[in-house]
Amino acid sequence: MARKNYSEEFRRQAVDLYESTPGATLRGIAADLGIERATLARWVDLYGTGKKTTADGSTISSPSRP
Repeated sequence: MARKNYSEEFRRQAVDLYESTPGATLRGIAADLGIERATLARWVDLYGTGKKTTADGSTISSPSRP
C-alpha cells in the first residue's frame, strides 16, 4: 500500500476536530477521516494543545492517549 502524505493544515485540522468535538475518541475521529488511529494520536502529540472537550461540553487537560 502506498504511503499517504497529508498536509500540515489537514493534520492540524484533524487535531482540532478531535480536541473540540465533545466526547470524541481518537478511534472515532480517525475512522471519520479515513486515517489510522495511531496516525491521529501522533498528530495530537505533535500539534495538540493538551485540552479536550468532554461529552458535557467542558474542557479538560488530557493526554492524547488514555
